Amino acid sequence: TLGAPKKYIKVNKKITVSEGDKFATLSPFNGFRMKFEIQFDSQAIGYQSYEADFSASLFQSEISPARTFGFAEEVEALKKVGLARGGSLDNAVVIKDDIILNEGGLRFKDEFVRHKMLDAVGDLALANAPILGAYHGYKSGHGLNNQLLRALFSDDSAYSLVTAPIIIRTTPSFYRQKAIA
Repeated sequence: TLGAPKKYIKVNKKITVSEGDKFATLSPFNGFRMKFEIQFDSQAIGYQSYEADFSASLFQSEISPARTFGFAEEVEALKKVGLARGGSLDNAVVIKDDIILNEGGLRFKDEFVRHKMLDAVGDLALANAPILGAYHGYKSGHGLNNQLLRALFSDDSAYSLVTAPIIIRTTPSFYRQKAIA
């Protein structure tokens, strides 16, 4: 709980960045809403979409448990360049020949898109204040999300800093607000 008003970045107009068929967008919205869509050739993943108005409890129960994922054939190459050091079937979903290798399967039927949304939450947290707006990503990743924030901040009319009532919870960049009576 904070004892003072919190500053937010309010999105005032739609900003979109794209690369080929991939895009990321921020639009005006009174709160924090996210929509993410992915499309993979793997039948284990395919097309997935997830959309939600965010709260701390939704993040905790529906988004943060989603594990990173990868393909078994990429593991050796990742390890050779110093990546995936702590990766295992305990903390990542691994796919081989369109089959999930994890003994317990997936935590959610759409765990892949939820993890990509988790990545986007982290990327948007680099804005240095919670965002009041709607995010939509289609096949977006860290680089495109970074470009989106740069595009937002390069246009002074696209955003404004606002102060909101005292915040109940301080978890990632989407907070439920409650005015103190």
